[in-house]
Amino acid sequence: MAERAPEIEQLLRDTMGAMERGDIETIERRTSREDCLVGIGSDASEWGEGHEENMRLWRESMPEGPSKVHSALDDVTAYREGSVGWAAGRGYFEVDGQRVPVRLTMVVHEEDGEWKAVQSHASIGVPNERMFDPMFEASVRA
Repeated sequence: MAERAPEIEQLLRDTMGAMERGDIETIERRTSREDCLVGIGSDASEWGEGHEENMRLWRESMPEGPSKVHSALDDVTAYREGSVGWAAGRGYFEVDGQRVPVRLTMVVHEEDGEWKAVQSHASIGVPNERMFDPMFEASVRA
């Protein structure tokens, strides 16, 4: 039976805080090195499998990276069952003073007594009536 997991909620908060500070070492330490690791960003091209590819995506998304993304987490809820946990949160990404709401999920696994991310996903909601806009067709072909 799943139970609330405040320590996993804190992990997602810590991860977003580390992103905002440009603290890649904290993110790297809390990310699994298992082959199953997958990170999915909000851009259509952001799909990373494995540790090195995920760290590249994180670096690019930090305030001093090429995307110059600032971020914050407004709320988060997490659960665990045994050695697996998951979290979902809402916050925002901000670039050059423009802010957009973002939804985040993370799946974690207990490794050597610590929770480590094995899957993360960030998405920006698109109204259903806009999901077939030509802009999105181009990203599918990319």
